[in-house]
Amino acid sequence: MKAVVFSDHGPLDVLRYQDFPDPVAGKNIVVDVEYCGVNHLDIWTRMGIAGKKIKLPHVCGCDIVGTVKGQRVMVYPGVSCGRCQHCKAGNEPLCSEFAIIGGMSDWNGGYAQKIAVPAGNIIKLPPAAKSETAATLAVSYLVSWNMLRTNGVGKGKTILVYGAASGVGMATIQLAKALGAKVITTVSGKAKNEFAERLGAQHIIDRTTHNIAEEVRKIVPAGIDIVVDHVGAATLPTSIAVLKQGGRMPVCGMTSGNDATVPLRMFYSKQIAMTGALLGTKKQLQELTRFVIQKKIRPVIDSILPLQDAKEAHKKMEAGLHMGKILLQCR
Repeated sequence: MKAVVFSDHGPLDVLRYQDFPDPVAGKNIVVDVEYCGVNHLDIWTRMGIAGKKIKLPHVCGCDIVGTVKGQRVMVYPGVSCGRCQHCKAGNEPLCSEFAIIGGMSDWNGGYAQKIAVPAGNIIKLPPAAKSETAATLAVSYLVSWNMLRTNGVGKGKTILVYGAASGVGMATIQLAKALGAKVITTVSGKAKNEFAERLGAQHIIDRTTHNIAEEVRKIVPAGIDIVVDHVGAATLPTSIAVLKQGGRMPVCGMTSGNDATVPLRMFYSKQIAMTGALLGTKKQLQELTRFVIQKKIRPVIDSILPLQDAKEAHKKMEAGLHMGKILLQCR
């Protein structure tokens, strides 16, 4: 089969479109991959994370949709032991052996024509779910759904999410609005402002011309209920500054850096609750899929590129030139 592979961590040029051995089913199920979504996790995996080693060569990609014997399926990207108390309770991400297919793990991902995954990771797609839509859900939409539900987002709540044009930004705007919350988001430039308007964000702040904290205080003087922070080091102080007393801050990413400075006095005096989110559970992914169909939510597809153009997809995402999800077509 054909796959996009890297044999060493590094910049774009380490990605190679090449022949690669077909996966062997064994105890697993082989999926014929139709689409694979591109995520920042793929870039981090390609670049490598200090202190984390994986088996090389490696295939990225964890937003996977395809077919098994003609049945359209989605792949839940989390792999766990299946034996511990967390797995038995349906909370797979808390398992000590939890790993992400195609991420920083020894599981090859969906930048390929075929992939082998555990049978328990297969989710049959209902007829109403488009394959392209399903290929956007298992990472950014799932982690957003996890954060929103865990932190009680709904009617009467005000939420801030950074980067409307990013995967998590877009997902959070669409899902939070469908749950009844008021959404504030940030953008850079006119085109992304228009994109955020299309998604339905009630308040949009251009971070290139305005101070985010000052603008949020104008909109909600008492502070907001929830900040979804997937940016990391650059935004954490702002996130704490704009939250109200007892506000909540789910964190799921570090695109601007891993090591952040936390203003501790403001953090504890406001009695802020900060929670981490790593994907979500298989049950949450199934709930999310039903919700997206029910509410007729349409994730925006920035572009669909052939598998051999995975390098171009990474280049576009690294430069922040995408608005919505980038998909690779693997057939």
